[in-house]
Amino acid sequence: MFKKTAIITGIALAMSAGAQADYDWELGAGYTAGKLSKELKSNGQTSKVNTDTDEIDVSATWYMETVDTSKGPLGEAAFLDHASNITIEIGDGKVELANQNNDDGQTYEASMRYVAEGPGWKLSGWLVDLSAKRSEPANLKIDQYSIGVGKYITENTTLVLNYENTSLNNGNGSGLDTYGGSVDHFFAFGDGGLKAEVNFARTYVPNRDDVDSYGLDATYYLSNNLGFGVNWEQLENSGNETNVYGVSAEWFISESFAVSLSYQDITPEDVKYSNGDKLESYNESLSMSGLFRF
Repeated sequence: MFKKTAIITGIALAMSAGAQADYDWELGAGYTAGKLSKELKSNGQTSKVNTDTDEIDVSATWYMETVDTSKGPLGEAAFLDHASNITIEIGDGKVELANQNNDDGQTYEASMRYVAEGPGWKLSGWLVDLSAKRSEPANLKIDQYSIGVGKYITENTTLVLNYENTSLNNGNGSGLDTYGGSVDHFFAFGDGGLKAEVNFARTYVPNRDDVDSYGLDATYYLSNNLGFGVNWEQLENSGNETNVYGVSAEWFISESFAVSLSYQDITPEDVKYSNGDKLESYNESLSMSGLFRF
C-alpha cells in the first residue's frame, strides 16, 4: 500500500511543477484497500470469514470552459464556478477470499454535468447530470444509468433530483430503480469555508421491501488549500439499519496538485435468527489518491 502511495505522490509532484491556477483538465489516480468481515455465532461456536479487496482507478475530466479558481477553496472550484464537464473513469479491482480462488473485475464509467449559463438566458443556472457505468466483478455484468435535473438556486447552492436504474445483465431478477435528491451549499468564511450536502433516496426492489437512505456530508476548509471532511449515511430495509461513517482529508500541495486520504466504515445491524444464531459483520476501506490539473 505504502509503495503505491509513494508512486502516486511522486508522479503527481513531478507533474505539478510550473502548472497554472485555472484549469481545463483534471487527471486523477487512486488506490483503495478494503476488508469485509463476517462472524457467525451459533451454539457457542464462532466462525469467521474475511474478504480483502484492492482497487486502483484512473480518471480524466474535461471542462467545457476554463475553471476559475479564485472563488473559494480549490477543492470546490468547479462547483463554485458552475462548470460543465465530462468525465471518463476506469477501475480494476481484486477480491481475495479466504481459502478460495481470487476474483478480479473492471469498472468503466462516463459521466457529465451540463450547467446552462449566460447573461439573460432564461434557463441560466439549470443543470443536467448524466452517467453510465458498467461493473464486471467476477463473471457478472452490472449496468447503472442515471439522470439528474436541478438548479443553482443561489450562486453557491444546488438542488438536484435524480433517477438511477441498476440491472444485472447475466443473472436472475429484474433491475432496481432508485429515486432521490440532494442539496449542496457552500458557506464562505473568507480564506476557506464549509461545503455541506444533504441527500435522500428510495430504492424499489422487486418482490422485497424498499430501501430508504439518508445522508449528510460536510467538508470544512481551513484554507483554500486544505479541507477535512466527515460523512454519515443510514440505510433502512425491513426494519434493519446499516450505518456508513467516513472521514477524509484533502491537501492541495500546489494550485494544480492535490492528494487526499479517506476512511469509511460500513456497519449493518446484527442479524438475529429465530434459532438463536447471530451474524455480525462490518466493512471498512482506506483510499488514497492524487489529482493533477492543467
